[in-house]
Amino acid sequence: MEKSILEKEQFHLEQIKAKLAENLAKEKETLETQKADLIEQRRTMWEDGAHGVDEFDDIVNLARYDERVREQHGHYVRIDKTVRQMTYLLSAPYFGRIDFKEKGESFTDEIYIGRYGFFDKKTYNCYIYDWRSPIASMFYDCALGEASYKCPEGEIEGELTLKRQYQIEEGQLKYCYDTNIAVQDELLGKVLSENTDKVLRVIIDTITKEQNKAIRKSHLVDILVEGPAGSGKTSVGMHRLSYLLYHNRENLSSEKIAVLSRNDIFSSYISAILPELGEDNINAVNFDSLIWKGIPKHLRKFGYYEQVDYLLKNKGDNGRRRAIALKYSPEFLDYVEGNYKRYKGKKKDFETALEVYLWLLKHYTQFGDEEIYEDTQMFLEKEKLLYEDMLLVSFVRVLMGGIKPLELISHVVLDEAQDYCRVQLRIIKKLYCRSKFTIMADVNQAISPEISIMDTGEFLDIFGDKTQQVKLGKSYRSTAPINAFAFDILGIHNPDLYVDRDGRKPERISVSGKKAAKAKIEEILRSLPEDKFVGILTCDGDSAWEVRRMLGNVLKDSREKCKDAPTGQEEDLSKTRNIQYILKADETLEDKIIVMPIMLAKGLEFDVVIVWDDRTQNYWEENKNLKYLMATRALHELYFVSFEKSVDSDVTS
Repeated sequence: MEKSILEKEQFHLEQIKAKLAENLAKEKETLETQKADLIEQRRTMWEDGAHGVDEFDDIVNLARYDERVREQHGHYVRIDKTVRQMTYLLSAPYFGRIDFKEKGESFTDEIYIGRYGFFDKKTYNCYIYDWRSPIASMFYDCALGEASYKCPEGEIEGELTLKRQYQIEEGQLKYCYDTNIAVQDELLGKVLSENTDKVLRVIIDTITKEQNKAIRKSHLVDILVEGPAGSGKTSVGMHRLSYLLYHNRENLSSEKIAVLSRNDIFSSYISAILPELGEDNINAVNFDSLIWKGIPKHLRKFGYYEQVDYLLKNKGDNGRRRAIALKYSPEFLDYVEGNYKRYKGKKKDFETALEVYLWLLKHYTQFGDEEIYEDTQMFLEKEKLLYEDMLLVSFVRVLMGGIKPLELISHVVLDEAQDYCRVQLRIIKKLYCRSKFTIMADVNQAISPEISIMDTGEFLDIFGDKTQQVKLGKSYRSTAPINAFAFDILGIHNPDLYVDRDGRKPERISVSGKKAAKAKIEEILRSLPEDKFVGILTCDGDSAWEVRRMLGNVLKDSREKCKDAPTGQEEDLSKTRNIQYILKADETLEDKIIVMPIMLAKGLEFDVVIVWDDRTQNYWEENKNLKYLMATRALHELYFVSFEKSVDSDVTS
């Protein structure tokens, strides 16, 4: 970049910062005034309002006070939001610029693009355009030359004469460069080489053209976003919500959106992103919470993760596996949906739905699959409700009207959709009967073929063939060596599927027994900087418990003693780092070293992944998707630590 251009950009940045600082000071002053007014309004309401309601006039007066207080509070919240956004902009006002000459005009507009918009309330001069604004779409979608964007007035055509990207940190211009595409691998490499954290990151300055296409789809359509691990599907889903909220404030609010989640881990992972994008947070909804209500307490309920754990540990042909295949089949679900009304039960409670389900199952299996019905009866007689049966009973309850549709929800985000079985997807579709859906899926990450969607065409069968598909073709998460290793597991050898970012090759480490494996894992952990986010992943819950018994709750780092202290009084500089074990779905990420089974790590990413490899080669051959899933959780470093099984027994810390 020429020195004269850098000087002009630096001068422009200082001007914008000065205007921001001036406006921020005024907004803060207004905020303090509004806060004082709100406190005074509440005090007046308390002192002058009736403390008891004896007459109709008392109700009227209280309602008036309440309305004024609500209005004042809403105004205060809006100003506070503006202050927080402008404070952020002072640190990083914008990340991009496009110069656009509209057709028929003689002048060229310089459009600076940032996380939030900033304009002069007196002159209406826009200094920074929000990344979600229509004109900003050209930054992501268009190359230099003829360009256009759609806005409420129609399609605006013209010429894009410049596209520039910036790196601004703490108000300082680090660098800028001109480009003819929205994102270059160099910039993405820099962003992705940084350490990750326990929350999903904002990606507005690195959104690709394909991601932008999905984000800006109309709120009136269902979309299915497909892409490999690390292609940004979860980020696309959350940024799409931000975009939809920005453009549909009159009809859409955070209360009308549901993000379906498997567990609290994922909920905490996405919790910060919408507030960072300037929107109210959205509570993730655990799917099972939609169907558990009304189930008798005497029944012992087995959840989704118990089912997954069972399937991962019990390979080969067995009765439960065959039963799941039948109960989740499209044919049986069609049979249930087409025949549930034939049962004479009138109630809509759980017991009636259970009777209907068993009646349907008995008739469906009477010619050759009777043992499936008999086994189901046996478990229920022992007061055990397996997850597959709970889903089918819940499906019947939904069909009968025993579980009411959630008609106030108008948009649903469904991440890791390949791991929702057909029954769950049908339940979701019927419960959110007035919603549009944003569905993110990668069939290569399916946890188990019996309970996962292995063909994206099945989504179209359930959500309709008008569902618009968007394919994300490239992975940006991991280094090139890790991605090459991961895709090789699936038998895919195409470097165009991932960013060419340098890094260490994955290591397969084989040692003589568990004691040596423990020592090797501790050695790897001690070699890593403390700010690295590390995932020690296992194939199932039992293996995670084994690692817990082996490693203990802390990692002790051996350090040199302080040499400046008198002899015999050296300060012990040894440190300890916590190791967090996540073994249940209702836990959240807290520490930097996490041990967890892979089924709980869906959607997460770590700087470093250590796979506790206690499986045989045959197991990995049968579970390629599981191995691919584990490998693709790693951004920078990946280790598979295996050991000879016969050398030693259990290791305790």
